[in-house]
Amino acid sequence: MDRKGVSSKEIEIDLDISRGAVRLTLTLAHLRPTGKPQCRPGRPLEYTEADERNLLRHVRLHLKDTYEEVRVACGLKIKRDAIKRILKRHGIIN
Repeated sequence: MDRKGVSSKEIEIDLDISRGAVRLTLTLAHLRPTGKPQCRPGRPLEYTEADERNLLRHVRLHLKDTYEEVRVACGLKIKRDAIKRILKRHGIIN
């Protein structure tokens, strides 16, 4: 819209967004030539690929272990939810 001669104030009013959002979008527009949003790296993982392989191996050998038992046996310092997420991603539930 800015390239068509429309001011940032008009964009702000027309789209009902803040002035800061309009300015930031216009200043970063050159980084998005296709109009797609930029990818963000996300939060770093709490565990390594080796930790994940070790966890999966242990769980497949000891099906009845609790999450706490798995965590202690594998020597992991990650939370229960992270263990559940890893196992769910590999099709292992409950």
